Amino acid sequence: MIYTDEEIGLIDGVIQSYFAPRAVSQHLREKYWTTHQHIADNQIGLPDLVNIKVALLFLIPEFNDDRQTQRDLVSALAKTKFLLKNAE
Repeated sequence: MIYTDEEIGLIDGVIQSYFAPRAVSQHLREKYWTTHQHIADNQIGLPDLVNIKVALLFLIPEFNDDRQTQRDLVSALAKTKFLLKNAE
């Protein structure tokens, strides 16, 4: 099982929007930049899946007013958890 193009777009958009700006600590920015690069190169590994899971868990509550986005994020989180479980 892999992410759909829509899920990749959502996940990468979340990473670029929330974890890439200069207001984010350099360490966090670099960590998620690496994940962004791996997504772009279609080389998502275990550390990337962990980063994606943490990012989604952090952001899901922020979308309480947008049910569709929240549903999409929860779906991506479920798939991420599945991928993590099977990668270990």
